[in-house]
Amino acid sequence: MARTAEGLKLIRDRRTGVFLARFTHAGRAYKLSTRERDPRAASGAASRLYADVVAGRFKARRAEIAPSNQAFDEVAALWLAEIESSLDEQTFGLYRDIYVGTHFTPFFKTIDTLTTVRAEEYIAARLNKVTRGTVKKELSVLRRFAKWARRRGYVAAMPEIETPARNVTGKAASRSRKRVFQVFTPSEMAAIIAKLPEYTKTRRYVGDSYPVRARFVLAWETALRPETLNQIRVPDDYRPGEHALLIRDEADKARYGRELPLSSEARAALDSVCPELGTIFGEHDYRAQLRKAARAAGIAEHRAKATSDYDFRHSRLTHLGEVSNNLSGIMYLAGHKDPGTTAHYMRPQKRAAEKVLAAASAAARSEFRAHSGHRTSSARSEPSGAPDRKPNNNNRVRGGGLEPPWLLTASTSS
Repeated sequence: MARTAEGLKLIRDRRTGVFLARFTHAGRAYKLSTRERDPRAASGAASRLYADVVAGRFKARRAEIAPSNQAFDEVAALWLAEIESSLDEQTFGLYRDIYVGTHFTPFFKTIDTLTTVRAEEYIAARLNKVTRGTVKKELSVLRRFAKWARRRGYVAAMPEIETPARNVTGKAASRSRKRVFQVFTPSEMAAIIAKLPEYTKTRRYVGDSYPVRARFVLAWETALRPETLNQIRVPDDYRPGEHALLIRDEADKARYGRELPLSSEARAALDSVCPELGTIFGEHDYRAQLRKAARAAGIAEHRAKATSDYDFRHSRLTHLGEVSNNLSGIMYLAGHKDPGTTAHYMRPQKRAAEKVLAAASAAARSEFRAHSGHRTSSARSEPSGAPDRKPNNNNRVRGGGLEPPWLLTASTSS
């Protein structure tokens, strides 16, 4: 006789409506689909699942072939229940709500349609709406699900799900999403920040307000993503007076948890608005305040009306790339693990070109003096045999040109 279903609970999948049986046996947690939407039928199915697990019969049952017309979302619910523990909450929500719920289920409808031909049709349909990069991410999830379904007998054969060729571009996203970010100079950023209000009242609750200026001081000083700034909280990430900010894995887009050093300006900004407990900034729409401040700071109208919080990250990383050759440090601040990603933020700037020309002119004058027999005072003080010093700490590359070390590293990394 099987043990009683002690600890057995029924939970409903909010998207599919299918009930899942959740329990623990022999130290292992289970979350299994009952394949039932009716509570009474699901309760009986859950008890049978529990009994099968206790008796060791569950593995044999999982190998059964599913009906050819079984709903796609029902099989996907089984897969999601099995992989949930291996994903963080945000990624699991993306799998369940976007990939399975929004894209896969409406297209395939039943599990028997997960074939090579139908997968090709899915790819073609999606490329008419989104870019190749987006489709590539979706196919990675679809391929993972298909492998799981094939091993468990839900599909007769593993479908061929090929990534579109590199020359396939797809369709760009809606123009409503900002895709071009502006780069402001440090003086322009300082002027914009000075014109921002310290606090702004929220429309949600009468009398409530949230900090603005301190948030963008921190945005400029740290170059953090807006989504990460929104999630900073006390005491998990910061405590008043500390010299570092803790970035949790779940608060970072790249899951790059790290301890971020803070400048004195960043610490002062945090301390000025730091609550005793809870989120410091939260998620708000700052566009109106930023654009009003940009106009008040004298920024041209065509730039002021397009100012956004992400411009702070792009501007700061561009500035750091101009004033420092320390690629490792810039990557750490940005939360990048690939130097090539950091290099994308180093936008060509007029002021940087002026510095390059000034350095080139200085180098040319030095070369001219050397060839004409004149030696500068600094040259006379150099001991014989001293290494050739390059202007701006740059390295010579093929063709006699100059290339900063961080860019050389990024361009040669794999």
